[in-house]
Amino acid sequence: MRSDSAGQHISGAERIVREHEVPAVCAALSERALAHPKGMAENTFITVEALAESDILHVPSVGVKEEAVQSPSQARDVIEELLRPMTAYSQVVIEGTFTARNMRGAMLIAADTGKRCEPDAQRGVRVSHMDAYGATEEEFKGKDAAREAIVLASKVAAHPDVLAEVCVSDDPAYTTGYVCIDDTYHRLPHIKEPGSDEGARAFMIKPGADIEALIDYLENRAVLVDFEAEQ
Repeated sequence: MRSDSAGQHISGAERIVREHEVPAVCAALSERALAHPKGMAENTFITVEALAESDILHVPSVGVKEEAVQSPSQARDVIEELLRPMTAYSQVVIEGTFTARNMRGAMLIAADTGKRCEPDAQRGVRVSHMDAYGATEEEFKGKDAAREAIVLASKVAAHPDVLAEVCVSDDPAYTTGYVCIDDTYHRLPHIKEPGSDEGARAFMIKPGADIEALIDYLENRAVLVDFEAEQ
């Protein structure tokens, strides 16, 4: 599901479910589009795609570590400390994720140059085709931003060309972000001030990565994340 108003992205979500669950899930996703902190969506689009079991990759969930963060400035310090060992351009990633507005997808930033790698800088790269393995409708009836973020981070972290991910949500009501690095999801509360619509997601990419193949994996490869196999 994706929704927008006046050309601006409002919300997006997805599930990988059994055939008999499709009607209920479509209804739940449409309700989310109508009750978002950014406002009611003017346009909502729901797409249903058939997947074969053989098309689905199973990956383990990343581990989760809670960071003792009390302010956006502290969050920036933690991000800088985590990224510094792998790039000289940590501040490029931090500034990009903290100040962006209306990014539809994630930035791809080369660790060795600090340059953006995705073909469309405004659209970014939309990570899609993912869910939690064995998720039930009761567990996911409403929006569970924390669980959904771990699912996305786990899919991204499973690709060998991604060194790290930084996320600051653009949802004005959601002020918890994260850094995912070395298969650990560092949860950062108070990453921004309540009410701010700034925020974006960035992936730090290995030098020499096949960008076209990476984008295809992020956008099109179906992945189920196994929380029972957390590291």
